Amino acid sequence: MSRDVNLLMRYIGPSMAGMLICGTFSIVDSIFIGNAMGKAGLAAVAVTWPLVMLFGAVGDMLGTGAAIIISQSRGAGNIVQAQKAFGNMVSIQLLVAIGMMILLLLFLTPLLHLFGTAPELLSNAIAFARIMIFGSIPCMLTMGWLAVLRNDGQPALAMWITVLGLLLNIALDYLFIFPFRWGVQGAAAATVVSQTVMCCSGLVYFFTRYTQLNLNLKIMKLEMPLLKMIVKNGIPSLGSQITVIAMLFLHNFQAIRYGKVDGLAAYTFIAAIESMGSLLMTGLAAGVQPLVAFFYGAGKHKRKRRMGNYGYLAALLLGFIFMAVSIVGYRIFPSWFGLESGVAALAGHGLLLSSPAFIFLGVIRVAGYYYQSTEKISEASLLIYGDSFFALPLCLFVLPLWFGLDGVWLAMPISRLILFALLCWLWFGPRVYSSVKGASVCSTNR
Repeated sequence: MSRDVNLLMRYIGPSMAGMLICGTFSIVDSIFIGNAMGKAGLAAVAVTWPLVMLFGAVGDMLGTGAAIIISQSRGAGNIVQAQKAFGNMVSIQLLVAIGMMILLLLFLTPLLHLFGTAPELLSNAIAFARIMIFGSIPCMLTMGWLAVLRNDGQPALAMWITVLGLLLNIALDYLFIFPFRWGVQGAAAATVVSQTVMCCSGLVYFFTRYTQLNLNLKIMKLEMPLLKMIVKNGIPSLGSQITVIAMLFLHNFQAIRYGKVDGLAAYTFIAAIESMGSLLMTGLAAGVQPLVAFFYGAGKHKRKRRMGNYGYLAALLLGFIFMAVSIVGYRIFPSWFGLESGVAALAGHGLLLSSPAFIFLGVIRVAGYYYQSTEKISEASLLIYGDSFFALPLCLFVLPLWFGLDGVWLAMPISRLILFALLCWLWFGPRVYSSVKGASVCSTNR
């Protein structure tokens, strides 16, 4: 048992750190923009994030979908299949990134209007989004590299590549926003440059002797059956990212509806904290995922289940820690983002109300990745897409009718509670139903 704990820690430690650092990118941008441009700058960036995050969502879907095949193939000793999955991932990511970039640039302004962008925010939102969209290819490829590195036994390398990107992003944010005075365009440029460096750093690994997944044109030849497997495996990961995008889009819409620009600026702060917690717990789940997939591919089901149970316990503990930190710091954190007086108080109050969501978030995330890694795609998709298209929209549009802006802040914890109830049914419902049915049959036979 101790060796499994040590093995799990070797994976989840770097994975959590890497995801936390990824989440820090948006927080760093928000802090610099908030201090340089105030609530107007924060609000302008907030309305664009759901759009630019689509690239990361698709990149994560294709990367994780391929990474699961790689890990299962390694467990089964099929290296050729692992190599082909990697090559097909790279090819499809390039094609999809180019197509998405063209479409979003053509329809950027109508889409921002659709997202409810206020007229005074539109010019800054367009300036920020254009640069981020032009830099979408390295963003998408980087998501793939990081997923494959973790499943190729290199979680620490994935973490250090992310550290490099964050440090560069911080330095360039300061340089572009303050001395150069580029505003939101400077923040976007800093992110794109740092992600490009991360992309190139990850690419180098796949030309070294330290991996069997050496990149070449032969393995990049698209194979339709393999692509279908990659997409099928990655559908829950897309849902995880869609959940974040839906959370941002719907919260932005309701926050500006019930709280105007002050409400949107306050939610930008809350979203940064929630995203950091979400990504940290996604890192925990992503650290569990390669091990579950490997043991599933190797037929070692007892160790597979043990890894899942350890992940649930760690996620629950982490959720309580995040809730406690939010409660302790709700008066302090808003000032770090340049928020003052009434807006700062509004943001702190919102964080306080939304903080219980952390308790259930990690457990639900680990469960989704566990089901995904064991080819239970329906169960994983039910948890993830049930959030995006049922629980969260329901709470965001019903609760504010009774509680106003407080209902917007309460939507996250209430929707997590609904999803946790669904997860409990997936865990225990079928067994309870079978027991009741069996007892009923026995009673009838008497």
